[in-house]
Amino acid sequence: MKTGKFPAKSGWPSLAAMICLAFGALSSQQACATTLPLGDAGNYAVLFDGLGANSLNVTNVVVNGNIGVAGTGKVAFSGPGKMNGSLSFSAANTSQYSNTNPSNVGPTSVTYGKTSVQTDMNTLNTLSSTLGGAAGSAVNLINGNQTINESSGTLYKSGGVTYRVFTVGSVNDQAGQTLTINGDGSGDPIVFNFTSSANLQGDVTLTGGLVADDVLWNFTGGSGGTGGPTASLNNNASSYSALAWYGDILDPNGAISVVNANLDGRVFGGGSNNMQIVSGDTITVPFSHTIPEPSTLALVCVALFGLSCQRKTSRI
Repeated sequence: MKTGKFPAKSGWPSLAAMICLAFGALSSQQACATTLPLGDAGNYAVLFDGLGANSLNVTNVVVNGNIGVAGTGKVAFSGPGKMNGSLSFSAANTSQYSNTNPSNVGPTSVTYGKTSVQTDMNTLNTLSSTLGGAAGSAVNLINGNQTINESSGTLYKSGGVTYRVFTVGSVNDQAGQTLTINGDGSGDPIVFNFTSSANLQGDVTLTGGLVADDVLWNFTGGSGGTGGPTASLNNNASSYSALAWYGDILDPNGAISVVNANLDGRVFGGGSNNMQIVSGDTITVPFSHTIPEPSTLALVCVALFGLSCQRKTSRI
């Protein structure tokens, strides 16, 4: 055995360096990648305003995520369906939850008096109002496949976040048609503001590094939970099961209806109206930009370097 000399070559130091460089690049990307500032509302797939003791009706659906109910809202889980997450009410228990189908699965837990649910709803309502007041580039959702480039949106900054904003006019998309949204690589979230009711019927594809939490479908108008436009999503999921609508739907002052739809995103709002999540929906909390923090990356790099040195020493 040779002693006193290191092996001529070892792949470990270079491998460690490459991994650290890759993590560093990802960390740099994370610094400029900003999803929507949802705060703790990002813990929910569905967050219902629940004003006026109205009901969230859940029938024959799969919700992959938590559900929160603010105000004095109720939940009628008539099923059959699956709630693959928790159910939380901001109000105390007044028997506002009913589960009437023995075939229902979930929720994993039911919690009452969780005041943070109301706080989260208030945060979203403020976000909707703020972004709804931003000037946006005019766009129509056409009858046919369509492409929208993020870079065409109007820049708007609020709360330290830069957005690309569009103002939606007419909506004529149909089931089976695809709206492609091309990201510009900036990581800036995109806002589509609606000032009138819309029935979203197509599907969405995201490119350029965009994820569902980068896109907000924001229905504006009204106040105090009333007078807002209606937000409807029905993209005929039973016929186009491999496709989905991507993004978060926010409508604080109008009715919300999600019927026979695939949604990779979230549903927020409903105001003083019943909310319908029914008839074959699948709602899935989206994947987000999750990259280790710089401190974690540093520890990984130190560990890799130490491992490479240990391996070299063992081969002396």
